[in-house]
Amino acid sequence: MTLASASAAPLPPPPSTARPRIWTVGISRLTRAFAELIPSYTAQAEFRVLDKGYEAAASAIARDGRVDVVVAGGSNGAYLRQHIDVPVVLVKVTGFDVMSALATARRISPNVALVTHASTYAEVDEFLRAFSLTIPTYTYLTEDDATVRVRALKEEGVRVIVGPGMVTDLAERFGLVGVFLYSGNAVRLALEDAIEAARLRRIEATRRDYVNTILSHLNEGVAAVDVEGRIQSFNPAMERFLGITAPAAAGRKLAALAPGLGLEGVMQSGTQELEAIHRLGDRMVVVNRIPIVGEAGTTGAVLTIQDANAIHRVDRNLRSRSRARRAGVRYTLDDLAGASAAMTDLRALARRYAMVDSTVLIGGESGTGKEVLAQGMHDASPRRAFPFVAVNCAAFPETLLESELFGYEEGAFTGARRGGRAGLFESAHNGTLFLDEVGDMPPALQTRLLRVLQEKQVLPIGGLEAIPVNVRVIAATHRDLSALVRDGTFRQDLYYRLNILRIDMPPLRERAQDLPDLAELLYRRAQERLTIARPMPLPTPVRKRLADYAWPGNIRELENVTERIAVMIAGRKLDGAALLRDLQAAVPELFAMPPAEPDLGGDSGDGSESASGVSNPGAVGAAGYASAAGGNRSLAGVARASQAEHIRRVLAECGGDRAAACHLLGISATTLWRRLKA
Repeated sequence: MTLASASAAPLPPPPSTARPRIWTVGISRLTRAFAELIPSYTAQAEFRVLDKGYEAAASAIARDGRVDVVVAGGSNGAYLRQHIDVPVVLVKVTGFDVMSALATARRISPNVALVTHASTYAEVDEFLRAFSLTIPTYTYLTEDDATVRVRALKEEGVRVIVGPGMVTDLAERFGLVGVFLYSGNAVRLALEDAIEAARLRRIEATRRDYVNTILSHLNEGVAAVDVEGRIQSFNPAMERFLGITAPAAAGRKLAALAPGLGLEGVMQSGTQELEAIHRLGDRMVVVNRIPIVGEAGTTGAVLTIQDANAIHRVDRNLRSRSRARRAGVRYTLDDLAGASAAMTDLRALARRYAMVDSTVLIGGESGTGKEVLAQGMHDASPRRAFPFVAVNCAAFPETLLESELFGYEEGAFTGARRGGRAGLFESAHNGTLFLDEVGDMPPALQTRLLRVLQEKQVLPIGGLEAIPVNVRVIAATHRDLSALVRDGTFRQDLYYRLNILRIDMPPLRERAQDLPDLAELLYRRAQERLTIARPMPLPTPVRKRLADYAWPGNIRELENVTERIAVMIAGRKLDGAALLRDLQAAVPELFAMPPAEPDLGGDSGDGSESASGVSNPGAVGAAGYASAAGGNRSLAGVARASQAEHIRRVLAECGGDRAAACHLLGISATTLWRRLKA
């Protein structure tokens, strides 16, 4: 909240209902005049009559500290105006009062003199000339001046002296007649002016207290200076920023207290300076300088200071309250379904990794759920309230990927957006950046990525200043990065920077016990997407075919197949033969190799071999059979050996072309490799 916004609030609340405190200060006759008139005004103010003058009166007022207004006259009032901080209302004498007092004095004696404080009255001089009256007039400044003047007038034969209370008291002390200059009406007007001044002062004090209360509760430091740059207002937050108390700062020049924070520049230009970055001690602050401009021109300026860390905290709170799960995050670690030991261990490891900020490298074949794991780790981390930003490093040309990752400044290249654009690193600030297929990142960008990971700063294309970023990086790849490092296509130092925490997604064939439940789960979801009212379980023949398949495409392929089956079966009643016929037409890969006989053992249900691999044992050479029988006489061992021999023969016929051999055999490259390895 700024001072401008505080001033715009509905001010002020109703002023205090307590009566103003007014002190009247006078000597002798003026004191008696106050005492006679005050009872008429006690309902409007609390009065005290002080029968003292000059220094004694000033000390009494300062000791009390609660006086709103003082009423005094003559030299006494002039003295108090110079020595106390409380407003002083003077009892003002009009020309009519003077002429009335002179008329009274002339009725007593023709030898009359007028003695007034500081100045004479022009209208009195005109009156005396008009009526050819000779009445000497004199002025005084201090009590000593008045004493000397009264003594001299006595020696000159003056019998009556007209003047304020002090002068009339001196006249009577010297045996003369004193005529009091102040009329009852003048005293009454002074009291009424004092009541009004006190009322206005109370209103202003209430407004000031209201604003000061607001400022005192701000975490933003606020200081206001006058046109000379001297501090007039200083809130507690500013005390903490500058390390000085408000009383000690009051009246001093801000530029002397905090060099670099002076406001002379904005007062001269009349233009505000907003959101300037300034180093104050060991922390960075955001500084606003605002001139105060009125009808008479610039009358001062306001300085506000905000802690940059506080701004980051507010931004973080706003983000965290926006919603529990941010856009772009759809999965949690619980979405990594599977009760196998491999998946149980993986989820536990992922939860441990989620609680730290170290870079994670996820390995695994395509379709195993690497992004699901990355999103789940983000959701389980302290950064869950902040963005999760994913980018596929293999999906963009090099130049486009660079601008996507690091952003660019306006005019950095042809076609650059006006105002520039923040990159994905900036967009993921305080959150997680997921770099999928990082092994396919071009070498030039590998260098820039390494620098960002090391320096925690990103330099936009065409930019001159690096931007600090706080991002947790999770990278994923299906490629062997260590082999790429050996080949020279991936930077070794970047590999070590990414490979701090390593986690590998197991392929589906290595977690065969999860397959039945996964298949049922994905099949049910597919039926729900098709708005089938009552989802049905997978038919038994289908489950057998799914269990015998090798799933080279892993979870992604399983999801696609189950959806294909759901579309095929939806709303139809099929017998066993019709179901298998339609299933073979819709999902032919499941029929590339018939399921192994249960009593043969087989290869953990991989079942992706072609029909020729197992249904024609006569095609296997006797030598191969004998070798198998000699090494492993179990029926399952013989079956595996026969299949391996047949695969080697077909591979030889294809001239070593494994792709052609896989095509003839109806098996995947993974199954070919495993059979040969066996």
